[in-house]
Parts: sequence; structure tokens; C-alpha cells
Amino acid sequence: MAGKIPEHFIQEVLARTDLVELIDARVPLKRSGTNYTARCPFHNEKTPSFSVSQQKQFYYCFGCGARGTAISFLMEFERLSFPEAIEALAASLNLPVPRESAGERNLIDPAESLGPLYEVNEKAATLYQRQLKSHMAAASAVDYLKKRGVTGEVAFRYRLGFAPPGNLNLPSDWPKVLLKGAGLIGEKEPGRHHAWFRDRIMFPIRDRRGRIVGFGGRVIGDGQPKYLNSPETPIFHKHREVYGLFELLEAVRKPDYILVVEGYMDVIGLGQHGLLNAVATLGTATSTEQVGLLFRYTSHIVFCFDGDAAGQRAAWKALESSVAHVREGRQIRFLMLPEGHDPDSLIREEGLEVFRGRVDEAMPFSDYFFQHLSLGLDLRAIEGRAALAGKARPLLERMAPGIFRELLEERLREETGVGAAYQNDSSFTGVMRASRANKGLGQPSAFRTFFALLVQHPEWVEHMDSGQVSTLGRIHAQGPLLMRVVEFLHEHPHIHAGGLLEGFRESAEGEIISKLIAWDTQVNSGALEEAFLDHLRHLTEKSHRESRLDALIEKSKHETLSDQEREELRSLTAID
Repeated sequence: MAGKIPEHFIQEVLARTDLVELIDARVPLKRSGTNYTARCPFHNEKTPSFSVSQQKQFYYCFGCGARGTAISFLMEFERLSFPEAIEALAASLNLPVPRESAGERNLIDPAESLGPLYEVNEKAATLYQRQLKSHMAAASAVDYLKKRGVTGEVAFRYRLGFAPPGNLNLPSDWPKVLLKGAGLIGEKEPGRHHAWFRDRIMFPIRDRRGRIVGFGGRVIGDGQPKYLNSPETPIFHKHREVYGLFELLEAVRKPDYILVVEGYMDVIGLGQHGLLNAVATLGTATSTEQVGLLFRYTSHIVFCFDGDAAGQRAAWKALESSVAHVREGRQIRFLMLPEGHDPDSLIREEGLEVFRGRVDEAMPFSDYFFQHLSLGLDLRAIEGRAALAGKARPLLERMAPGIFRELLEERLREETGVGAAYQNDSSFTGVMRASRANKGLGQPSAFRTFFALLVQHPEWVEHMDSGQVSTLGRIHAQGPLLMRVVEFLHEHPHIHAGGLLEGFRESAEGEIISKLIAWDTQVNSGALEEAFLDHLRHLTEKSHRESRLDALIEKSKHETLSDQEREELRSLTAID
């Protein structure tokens, strides 16, 4: 049976699609300089802030941050899946959609209609719900839920269910190809299927439209794993979904904040006590996609974790996944719970109002950022301050330019007494101009400007030799991504910025690339290529100083630096 749509065809469709024409047919555009503008179709606004670039084949909204390519636009505007959007574009170009050959693992072709997968998940959820009430083996599941204080009303709201024991606990007349495609059955050996969920309380996972994309299951008794999610399927990607978001938005249309917890039962327990603002990650560390998803619906996220070492690790991972999303107008805070408590047990013990008070007093992003990075460092010593600057540098580089980042950089200077060597450099060619996108952001970093110019003008990759690529790959936190981008551009010559972005859609780096494409470098349009070449030369020369700085910081962690090395370190970290 047919497999997925080949990458080369996706790039061909993008190359032959005019994004301006595509959007203008749905949202009237008005020319503004080299770009086109309109009122954003993805949020309510009075003043147009939605911009479309014909050269980049990319759109961006300065108001809500929506951005992407022709594929992204159709997915958001017409509520299509990724393959459905490609098929729609191909149809408009009268192009047949090719398929790569695939084995049985791709029997449910993601390029075909995904409706049957949603339908079989819905049927399974209904069956699981019914079995929680009526199946003879469900008594232990019901007892567990009652002990946790779950009422029938709450069980109905979250559509809780029960998957009974046994390898064949789904109707035999349901098509195996659908059950396998939806992740409801597995296959250890060809032709020998088994139910994915057995003897578990079932938690349907719904997308923003209320469709069931997957399930979580909690084992009854001492079995392992305690919690089990659906496998990855064409409609379920656990790093993109959160549990309880649909139910939250049904109850609270515009939440003041969203509380992110670790478990399904935490969401349900909090909801049972009247706190309806909670969602849960799906048994994995918080992803940047999940953070971006939540910021579509609120400007304030509170991460809630246990206070033990595992909780601290989870909190820091959440911070790392959030840095690309922080900016003025948004809040991210961290609530660490007392030892021995999870959110459900704590709200049952203290009550709703006391728990809300804890949420109100959660630690701000900035405080947790510096508290965590300073652990184990002696900030009275140069070595400790240099180590703090070195640890903070890659995280600050990933933040969008703006007031919030500037204030963090100012605090870093206060904590360390030195400037960030990676920060501003005003020696580059090009007349800088103020713009709506970057007004008040200050001078951008050299690497960020260089990287942005490259992704906005992919043809300039021809100016870079392999030695320069390798050098730049070592001197910055995003260096490895730069190397992958360069490799991709060599594999796909004559590609535009939108095509580059689609090449990284399925990776975590796609978010970074989309921001670089949307970012205004503030370089005069007549000096762009000259500025690109100047940045390339400057960064290459700077690589030796950066390498030396890193070497001294690393050495200071293990032994005392000589007077000469301390002076060299002070010089390398001095404010320009």
C-alpha cells in the first residue's frame, strides 16, 4: 500500500506555489513596500499586523506570532492536517501526489484521509467508557477512582474508561488495519496482534477540536509501566499534545493562566476541587512545541513539579523548552511542591484557596533561571562568575530579542560583573534601520544576524566554505543547527526560505528557523549581502577567541588559573 509523500515532492509543491496568491484568495492583501499586509486571520485586531513576504514565501503576524509557509497557512486557516494541506496544494497545481513504497507499518498512509483513525479512537473511547461502568473486571478501577475522590460527573467530563485484561479486548470485527494505525493494537510477530492497553484505566487524549488522538492508560495494581501512552501514529505525537487542554478550554475560554502538571490524575484531581486550569504533559519532559501550544491560549504558564531531585530536573527541562517563547507580555513561573505531595494530594489536604495562593507565589522565570545556573558556583570568584556567564550564554541566545531578554542580560551583568562577550557588536557593515518588528530591541548579536540573513537568503550559502561552516558550528549554541541548515541547503539548491522551513518541520529546530526567517535584521535592504559577508568574516576570526574563552572556563572548573590566564579570562569577558 502507498507510503508517505516524498520530501522532494513537498519541496516541488512549495516552489510552484505563490504564497501571496494563496493567501490573497482567502484574506485580501494590500501591498506595503516589498511585502503584503492584512488584518491577521488568526486573531482579532483592528490594525493590520499580518505580513506576507513573496521573496521568502513566508508569512508572519507581529500581533500573535503566527508564522509559516503555504502548508502551515492551510493547516491553520482551513484546519487541515499536514498531508491534507500538501494534497490541497498539489490539487491546485494539477499535480498527482506520489507515494514512497512502505511496509506494513505504514498501512495507514498519513497522506490519506485521517478520518477513520479519529473514528476508531472515538469508538474505542465509547467502549472503554461503557466498560468502566459494566465490565466485571472494572471493580478495582472503580475502587481506585473512588479512593481518589473522582465523581461520576468528573469521570464523564474527562471520558474516563476501562480496558479489561486480555490480549483481545477489542471487537474482532473492527478492522485490524485501523486499530493498528490508531495504536490500539500492537504486533510482536506478523499476524499476531495484541491489545495495546490491558487492565488499565483509560484517559482519552483530545486535540483542540475535541477529536481523540490517542490514549493514556494507568495500570491497576503493581504492573509496569504504571502509565502507558498510545504509540506515535499519524494523528498522535505526544510532544505536540497536552492532556486536558480541550476540557480546560471548554470550561474556561480565556484562562488567566495554565498550570502544567505531570500526571493525568493530577489534572483530574485539581478539576475535582474546582481548579480547571490544569493540563499535563504526556509522560515525557515538557517540549518546546507544548509550550508554544499553551501560549496560544494564555500569556501565563505555571509549571508545577514535585520538590525532589526528579522534579527539579523536570522543571529545568521545562525552562529550557520555554526559552524560545519568553518575551515581554508573557509570564512563566515555577511551583515546586512540598516533599511527599503531588498536586492532587496537596489540594485535597489544603483546599482550593490555599493551593491557589501557592500558584500566585510561584517563582518567576528569571529567579529560577539564575538560581539553578548558580548552583555549586562561587560567584565571589572570577571563575564562578565566568562559569555562570558561560552557562547562561546559550540560553540567552535562544531568546527572542526584546525587553525581557535585555533585562535578563542586565541581571547577568549584575551577577557576574562582566558583559556577555557574545552580545552586541556594532562593527558590521550596513546601515541599521528601525522597524516595527525590532523597534526598541537594541543591536542584535552577530551570529543571530548572520544566521537570519542565511535562512532568509538561502542562495548565499555558496559564499561559505567547509572550513567556515565547521568553525561557526563550534562557536555558538546554535552552531550544530547552522551546520545542518547548510547541509540541507547544499542538498536542495535553489530553495527559498519557506522550503527550508518545511524541511525542518518535524524537528524541534523548526521553531528557531521560523523565528529567524520572520526576524527583521535591521540591515538596509541595499546592504544585505555585504553585511552577510562581513558577519561571516568577523565570526570566523572571532572563533579562536571564543574557543580560548571556553577552554579557560572549562579549565577553571578543575584547577586554579595562573595570573596570566586570569588576566586573559578577564580580557575575553570584558564589555566591548
